[in-house]
Amino acid sequence: MITFITYNKILMISHRYHGSAKLHFLLKQITGYFIYWAVVWFLHLFVYKEDLLPANYVWMSFLVPASAYLEKMARASNRQSLCGLSKEQIANITQREIIFALVTVFGVIVMIKDPTASRAFLAIFFTLYAAWIIWMNHTGHRKLQRYLYRNQEKGKTKTLVLASPREIERDQAMRVTSILPGSDVMGYVAFGGTPTSAAIDMATFPVLGDFRDLARICKDYGARMLLATGIEDRPSLVQSLQQMCDSYGMRLVWVDDKEHKFKGKIDAYKDGNRVYVTNWSEPLEDPMMRFYKRIVDLSFSLLIACTVFPVLCFAVWILQKKNSPGPMFYSQKRTGRNGEVFEVLKFRSMHVNDNAGIQAKKGDSRIFPGGNFLRKSSLDEIPQFINVLKGQMSVVGPRPHFVDHDQAFEKIVDDYAVRYFAKPGITGLAQTKGCRGETDTDLKVRQRVRFDNFYLRNWTPWMDIKIILATAWQVIFPPQSAR
Repeated sequence: MITFITYNKILMISHRYHGSAKLHFLLKQITGYFIYWAVVWFLHLFVYKEDLLPANYVWMSFLVPASAYLEKMARASNRQSLCGLSKEQIANITQREIIFALVTVFGVIVMIKDPTASRAFLAIFFTLYAAWIIWMNHTGHRKLQRYLYRNQEKGKTKTLVLASPREIERDQAMRVTSILPGSDVMGYVAFGGTPTSAAIDMATFPVLGDFRDLARICKDYGARMLLATGIEDRPSLVQSLQQMCDSYGMRLVWVDDKEHKFKGKIDAYKDGNRVYVTNWSEPLEDPMMRFYKRIVDLSFSLLIACTVFPVLCFAVWILQKKNSPGPMFYSQKRTGRNGEVFEVLKFRSMHVNDNAGIQAKKGDSRIFPGGNFLRKSSLDEIPQFINVLKGQMSVVGPRPHFVDHDQAFEKIVDDYAVRYFAKPGITGLAQTKGCRGETDTDLKVRQRVRFDNFYLRNWTPWMDIKIILATAWQVIFPPQSAR
């Protein structure tokens, strides 16, 4: 598929950039609504009693979020997000939001001549509301981005900037932290020449090396994102950079300032006369979608943990006590999101042994009587809902593999590490398509990775629902590939 990107039209906006703006706006309004009713009930219970009834303030509670929405709609398109704006611009937007709320509320009160509105309430509420908006716009939005795109162990997304000497001299990386929320610039990698010593001294970030050492630098610094700028005249370079980034589990973003043709599913964001482009469209990089998925994960996991899990624990305990005494649970290191290693939980279905890292095969002698049923029905995976509650996994996502298996599979599939872009799942698209059991051939590995990558690029809430329903069917009627 050929996709065109021009100055005047961008086919897809950045999930990350615009999604964080939506979540920021939503959090402001939800908290503002909470502040409103907290003030109402405080004055009703402790100050005015029956002279201030909450029922009289219901209609007014909808005016503040309505005014905030109108202000946002009236704002210029390049001001919808606070990313990349100066302190003066953010202050101007903050002032507009507060004024819109004041004018809307007082305007309606005057028009309908409402005698029940308490001056004390209006003074207290708008003081607290203004303080909240000021904090959220000047400080809260940056903290939100750092939280959304942090690595649990490594902080924000470590980013390298591939730049020409001219771009280094202009200190182009200063724009990255605003355009790409959550990015943490480690330094520059020079391309197309050697920057002058004056440019190196004046740059905000260090120059870590040149293009010939790019792969080594990415690995040494544990980079998760590469921004390539100043390569507008080298569009063929994008493909080789994409291959390298895929092999290291990194996201590639490159900068363009004129019309080009790119293959693949493009995601882009326009900033002035520059277009920030990536070949990976990830719906789950939208914080609103991630928030929705997390709510579903928590709800579903709590339901299982409070109903199925206790009963299953008792049944497994009886089964193990009779056929293979030992610990009920089995844990092993697996690779999760952003390549972070965690302990995955399962019901033990094998005799206690020293060969836990070897994949199970048909007729495996390590599996005790009854263990085959747990494995074929996937009931041994139920404890992983605890991993979901801890935030290490999702209900649906690429299945996590043994750490040593990951290292072997990376040699088979070049873009294997891309699966680390999302949280691993208890079940996944690959499993519902029959990719279960032992991965004893290169073809099986490639099939799983193909389904995992398709899931990452095309995720929708409905896709997760279909995968969960398909998995429930496989629990009742296990496929032959289940081990």
